Amino acid sequence: MFSISFALQLAVKHTGKPVIVQFPSNKRYQLPAQREDTMKSVHSAVIKRLGIEDASLFALQYCPVKGIREFVAPDHKLKVYAPDKWKSDAVTSPPIELRLVVKFFPPNPHLFVNQVTRLQFFLGIRTLIIDGTYEISKEVAFDLAALSLQADVGDYYDQSNNTYFEPHNYLPPDVMSIVSYQYCCKEIPMLHSKLDDMSQNEAIIRYLQIASNLPDYGVHFFEVVEKLPCEGEHAWVGVCLEAVLLYGKSTTHPKTRGPPTKRFEWHEIANISYKNKTFILDIVADDKKHKSERRHAFETDSTKVSRQIMSLCADTHKFFIKIKKMLPKDLAPKDPAFSVRDYTPSPKSVITNEESGEGDQEEEEEEDTADTGMTRTKSVSRPEALQQT
Repeated sequence: MFSISFALQLAVKHTGKPVIVQFPSNKRYQLPAQREDTMKSVHSAVIKRLGIEDASLFALQYCPVKGIREFVAPDHKLKVYAPDKWKSDAVTSPPIELRLVVKFFPPNPHLFVNQVTRLQFFLGIRTLIIDGTYEISKEVAFDLAALSLQADVGDYYDQSNNTYFEPHNYLPPDVMSIVSYQYCCKEIPMLHSKLDDMSQNEAIIRYLQIASNLPDYGVHFFEVVEKLPCEGEHAWVGVCLEAVLLYGKSTTHPKTRGPPTKRFEWHEIANISYKNKTFILDIVADDKKHKSERRHAFETDSTKVSRQIMSLCADTHKFFIKIKKMLPKDLAPKDPAFSVRDYTPSPKSVITNEESGEGDQEEEEEEDTADTGMTRTKSVSRPEALQQT
């Protein structure tokens, strides 16, 4: 006869422990896992579920209740990030909660060949913009909101009250704070109506073209206090594809960052390290006399944050080397500026079916992917057809 404890152990082994992953679309996906499983196996399962081909662009983030979000180490076992009860033999336990996010940012993301990868990348970038990670002007924010609506629901459907969307789902908090709700409900539909007949893929491509030209595009920010060469200065360290950036305080808003004050490309960096709460950048010196002046040291909130910055720098440098071989020498050619206000639909689209990933499809055909979190009807003729992602 089985004991109760042995029966519970069998149940746990059979069903696994709960792990919940939030997709870029904000949909939540639960999968069973064992305590000895690694984060790499969870990442692989999620990537397969979504149908993403370029898996290296995305990573799992751990979301602790307090503190900064951190990228998980692929080789770490799940129990490293698990609540205490999750590690036990209890049948019911709180889940490990993770997010799938964009980690690396190619300079021209709209050129992705795989349509699912492009969609998930778009959803990830949109989340960063709506969360206020990037500083963005009101005009650009409204252009992006209109393109996002076109990707979500298709052509504008004339409604007298224009309540088919919520502005806070499409605009960052900084923009919402300077305009009225009524203005948003009037301006965004007006811009949305200019995009009639634009396909979902073209709307996503246009969105990514604008986003990749933002000054902060692709930068991971960490708030720090400078120790060397200027002690006590409040600053931010930014890690992007090509370099490590240093930002000072804004002259107009002391609690926010200003423009980058220094830029150290990878070939200029001799060494990156950390010691306890101190993150250290050693820059290639012109001569030995100035060696001490070429060290930049920053105090972070914790040893964990210092280690995370160093790890992100190492991973980003590896990705930079990998992608640089596939790019021209100028690395990041800028796309022509696109404005919804100036957009005029034409019979011959600027973006071809081959570039957008579309084939020959019926006009009213509904687009859907395995579990992308986005279902969209090309021609919207009823309010019920609208679906918020």
